[in-house]
Amino acid sequence: RTQSGMPSDEEDQVSSADQQKINQFSRLNGRLHEIGEELDIQRKAVDELNDLGDELILLDDDEPIKYNFGECYLEVTKDRAEKLIENLLETKNAALSVTQDELAQCKSTLQDLKNQLYARFGTNINLEE
Repeated sequence: RTQSGMPSDEEDQVSSADQQKINQFSRLNGRLHEIGEELDIQRKAVDELNDLGDELILLDDDEPIKYNFGECYLEVTKDRAEKLIENLLETKNAALSVTQDELAQCKSTLQDLKNQLYARFGTNINLEE
């Protein structure tokens, strides 16, 4: 800064490293929104499987259940259907956990970049949505 408190020409310059940080922030911010959408889809799938498991409880034990495998349906016993849904639910919950971890990592990196960029540019940069 100059003696009058105005930014000097050097401080106004955006270095290559600064530009890379800004670009990384932009890419990560876009990814943050994608991850949020993925989480919504995964949570909905888990909720639907939980609801399906609850519905299975109401069915008769000897009544065959049509279970969808790809483009076809197979008749399975209630116990087998419960086991298949339980396995699928475990898989979906594991994927949900991985996505939540990715979201946390993305938020952490974004916050670090935001702190660095605001420290460098102050109010001359806007990183808020």
